[in-house]
Amino acid sequence: MTATVPPFATSAPPHAVLVVDDEPGIVNAIRRELSTPPLGRYRYAVEGFTDPAAALQRADEQEFEVVVTDYRMPAMDGLEFLKALHAVQPDCVRVVLSGQTDMAALVEMINQTHIYRFIPKPWSSSFLKSTIMQAIDFRSVQVNNRRMAKALRSEGIDLPLDAINQVDQILVVDDEIAVAHAVARDLTRRSRLDDVFSAMRSEMLQHRAPELDANRVSVQVTDSPLHALKMADDMTFSCVIADYQMPGMDGARFLEAFAEKQPDTACIMLSGAANLDNIVFALDMAHIHNFIAKPWTDYELRAIVAQALTRRRLDLENQVLARMCKARNLDFTGD
Repeated sequence: MTATVPPFATSAPPHAVLVVDDEPGIVNAIRRELSTPPLGRYRYAVEGFTDPAAALQRADEQEFEVVVTDYRMPAMDGLEFLKALHAVQPDCVRVVLSGQTDMAALVEMINQTHIYRFIPKPWSSSFLKSTIMQAIDFRSVQVNNRRMAKALRSEGIDLPLDAINQVDQILVVDDEIAVAHAVARDLTRRSRLDDVFSAMRSEMLQHRAPELDANRVSVQVTDSPLHALKMADDMTFSCVIADYQMPGMDGARFLEAFAEKQPDTACIMLSGAANLDNIVFALDMAHIHNFIAKPWTDYELRAIVAQALTRRRLDLENQVLARMCKARNLDFTGD
């Protein structure tokens, strides 16, 4: 199935969206939705495929800003497809649309491919359109910041040493304070399995996996989501880890509220009770970076937090360099 460009006159070029679903009716429906007013401030060039392999081949030729893919497909599932697409187009924002994804599959997609949103079938037209629009905005900021940072580095100017805190503050929120303290202990110590696990991850990823440096993290704990939100008024946190099942405010809504206060904080949900709907809400509203199931293993916990902190630090560095680039009126329009 091939491309269609919406028939709207506009000065800006349409935004390229890739749709992959083994059902032709779904592909056509999404194309129709993204061609039908109201569309907001963007227009779209939609390319749809029922074969993930064909979509990947097209991705070798055409840059896409957003991909919307089903999870359950016969030849290649959504996780395998997104991994392959990320290798070709790492900046393409990943959205999963599915009616049959199970919880384990969703968690795997969050942790391994860092999907931006999950849209359940049947979907709401307004939610689909707003998700695509937000995904384009998100990508634009990420790509432009990186380009400006590259332009600044090309001038021999790098990040000031004091631009970003060298110690990462981590907040753990669980109504069982003993659990919060257990997480804190696991984040600040190293086990004999860490080297083995790190080597396995590095081999799988084909590059050195991030590792957590206990000397560069400080962990705060609380058993109250409301107290945690008050703490956010006084201290900047690099990462917040929250249980889902807490009295007064569940973890998903807490992380949503926390993200409003500190949008650059890496949010992680930790739970043994959350269901698929809970995780979808946390992903869509709080933009969680990862999900950790209880009971956790200490080395996996540290690996996930290390990855989240590394991504956050890179984003912050690019933001700082981008501001410096703007201040110097350097050109960043080229790659």
